Amino acid sequence: MHALILSLLLGADPAATQAWPGFRGDGTGLSTARHLPVSWSAKEGIAWKTSLPGYGQSAPVVWGNRVYVTAVEGEDKEKYHLVAVDANTGTAVWTKEFAASQKGRNNPMMSRAAPTPVVDADGVYAFFEGGDLVGLNHAGEVKWQRSLVKEYGEFKNNHGLGSSLAQTAGTVIVQVDHAGPSYLLAADKKTGKNHWKTDRPSKTSWTTPVVTTRGGKPMALVSSGGTLSAYDTDTGKILWTHEGLTGNNIVSPTVHENRVIIGAGENRMNPDLVASAKSNCCLLLTGNEPGYELVWQGKKAICHHASPLIHQGHVYFVTKTGVVYCVDLKTGEERYSERLDNQCWATPVAAGDAIYFFGKDGMTTILKAGSKYEKIASNRLWNQDDLDARKEAEKKAVAAKAPARPEGKGPGGGPPLSKEELEATRHSAVGDVVYGVAAVEGTFFIRTGTELICVRDPKTISRR
Repeated sequence: MHALILSLLLGADPAATQAWPGFRGDGTGLSTARHLPVSWSAKEGIAWKTSLPGYGQSAPVVWGNRVYVTAVEGEDKEKYHLVAVDANTGTAVWTKEFAASQKGRNNPMMSRAAPTPVVDADGVYAFFEGGDLVGLNHAGEVKWQRSLVKEYGEFKNNHGLGSSLAQTAGTVIVQVDHAGPSYLLAADKKTGKNHWKTDRPSKTSWTTPVVTTRGGKPMALVSSGGTLSAYDTDTGKILWTHEGLTGNNIVSPTVHENRVIIGAGENRMNPDLVASAKSNCCLLLTGNEPGYELVWQGKKAICHHASPLIHQGHVYFVTKTGVVYCVDLKTGEERYSERLDNQCWATPVAAGDAIYFFGKDGMTTILKAGSKYEKIASNRLWNQDDLDARKEAEKKAVAAKAPARPEGKGPGGGPPLSKEELEATRHSAVGDVVYGVAAVEGTFFIRTGTELICVRDPKTISRR
């Protein structure tokens, strides 16, 4: 199903090209790639590493022999970068720099080039938290550029903007949810001009729209601030809204055929873990009004950073502490819950019978898909001593820049944090953090804050 969606949206045969075109690939986290690596270490299996300018939290996207990543640089995030990297060698083919329309503090408490771009046969399209939306061809020539901040006002989010782009065959879809006027916007890929713009209630979130099809027609699903809404991607008209959700401000929904899985985490402003767990639920898309049915609600599982993954009849939720919950897709019944080798900020990737959980500190846990917990492998990107030393050095470098906690308050004015949790929060995004991954034939491209790392089956190049 995900290959069909990719073909419909991009007008290309996904089997004919090496494509991972957006956040979570086509929005599902599923890969049809074969020969993906299952074993690597700091000394073996890494084809190349490429240092990137500044810092970035976006995932890589891939089209053909190009990998695209974004980054931000400067004390006030005044410069943005879009980098095209040769997939075989890791060499930067070109780098484009853009001045930020809206500046902001460059520290671990704020988003830093968090939105993931999208790519298709005609070019690459990037969105930055400073409000700048750009379209380039594969040669690195700017086709168009615009500032949503100048057009519609500055963004007001506690930790910056984090929503990645989604796309249809002819448009890029931008979700801007913040404390100011919020909206969903579709921009024409050829000109950058609005195809439509739909106002939304003011709400703060960092989720990403998911484009799916129903009856052969694309629609965009937006999970944010207590609701999941469906939009007609041709007109921007809202089709229906599911309400009553709690904690769905970070992770994005996932679709498989006619089922939608909504992910939700803890809401620190109004904690209610039972409500958050129930919000990790399943909707069935229908042809009747209102267009969906609630199939089941979760009981225990919540997810905080990584979005849920659907694969082979099961759903996988990962908590912020690194516990994976496997539940039955049709019933929601729990099959197992186990702790992974590392916390995960990147959404897992599934291919064949394997599910890859890319831990934030470079430890990847590979599980066999299915109702039983079966570990295939654990792989490190870095030697642990080197990782510890680099993290300590980075902590010292940013200690003076990280903002102090408001007296008696937690993030966003919520409940107070303990000293230990505060320190973990302040330094959770420093050093070598794995933010996102792309999977193509025989290869993973793994994005950290400062590097792009290629993990590859050594036979991959000869198979091309």
